Amino acid sequence: MGECEVCGAMKVSTRRVTKARSIIEVCQQCMQKMGIEPPESNRPPVSTPKSPRPRSAGGYGGKGRKGKDIMVRRSSELRSDYASAIRSAREQKGWDQKELAKRMAERVNIIQHTEGGKRPTDAVISKFERILGIKLMVERAAQEESVVSKSSNRPMTMEDLYNQAKKEMRGD
Repeated sequence: MGECEVCGAMKVSTRRVTKARSIIEVCQQCMQKMGIEPPESNRPPVSTPKSPRPRSAGGYGGKGRKGKDIMVRRSSELRSDYASAIRSAREQKGWDQKELAKRMAERVNIIQHTEGGKRPTDAVISKFERILGIKLMVERAAQEESVVSKSSNRPMTMEDLYNQAKKEMRGD
């Protein structure tokens, strides 16, 4: 997990790409917005196991591999108030964090971290939805745009510079 040098997003999956003779770390969303394709050499090598291993029920075939990356699915995203939604649904059922962890077959610290605002894995999100009967994944709005306001406490990002250059080229 890294920091996108274009939009400034922290703790996101990034790729090292070359843009305008500079190597930068870019998140998947910025790569799509800017139309950047990572070079073949930057893509992780596809490895095939030498001996076939039995696959787990999740279909990922082994330890250490977590659920699907949320960036791949473009139709839905984790709602912004997921932590408070989980906490209130748990409290409505009259469960403490330990009881919810037991019902989900997860550790208590997973519940604590999630209710504290740390994003859980997709597999844990599915468990929360199923056990608590709530909807955490919502439909993604079509091409969200945000207004960048220049403030003294926020430095200008590469995306700000990119958007400014685009406007100047269009003559806006």
